[in-house]
Amino acid sequence: MTADILKGLDALRRSAGETAPHGVVRELSSDGSECRIVHSRCTDGELDAVIAEEAARAKEAGYTLEWKVYEYDTPADLGDRLLAAGFAADDTESVLVLPVDEERLAAFGTSAYEIRRVDDEKGLGDYAEISREIGRENAEEEAHRLLLTLREAPGGTSVYVAYVDGEPAACGRIHFPDGSGFAELAGGRTRTTHRKRGLFTALVAARLREARARGRTHVLVDALPTSEPILKKRGFRFVTRTRPFVLEPGD
Repeated sequence: MTADILKGLDALRRSAGETAPHGVVRELSSDGSECRIVHSRCTDGELDAVIAEEAARAKEAGYTLEWKVYEYDTPADLGDRLLAAGFAADDTESVLVLPVDEERLAAFGTSAYEIRRVDDEKGLGDYAEISREIGRENAEEEAHRLLLTLREAPGGTSVYVAYVDGEPAACGRIHFPDGSGFAELAGGRTRTTHRKRGLFTALVAARLREARARGRTHVLVDALPTSEPILKKRGFRFVTRTRPFVLEPGD
């Protein structure tokens, strides 16, 4: 199963954005403020020049550049060479997968929380409020990018917010890449005052149900150590590890 999932993951990475020379796949945000490189195919001798070119491109355009490195990527020292080029390493995440079927959905049970799928400024303002409370920087800018994404590509992303007594308490996203059997979870956050109440799990379940309804066979997630045990307890399985390396325009 893992080999098939990795094959599917690679297909997702290759189709995630525009493809440049050397197999570099750039995924640019709707407002042009962020770019993610999600796939590359460089030889050992090409890599340093490609990294320098992408860094120069980011600085000239003024966007934040994130290079997603997976543990099976080549050359094997890709991460070290990004660090040498001035990128900063973010936290390592585990890529987890769950087949979406009725049996696994049943493991999440039902929730009494109010969970809404939001797609307007008010709902995304609630999303930003949760992000601010947990210390996320640029929460408003992120919410604005999400609003643009929802308007420009309806159906490609869904944003959920869970409410407790009418107040936004937790949130999360799910992405639906075109032409794939996979969906991707992202952005799971819970206010510090509402943790350990099952909100994270309830939001995962709501997104899984949408994935199931839309015919997706598997859900992937890049999980931090804080969420990995919760997801594994509900049936998610480890596939590989990934780590983002980030270069800010002023670095």
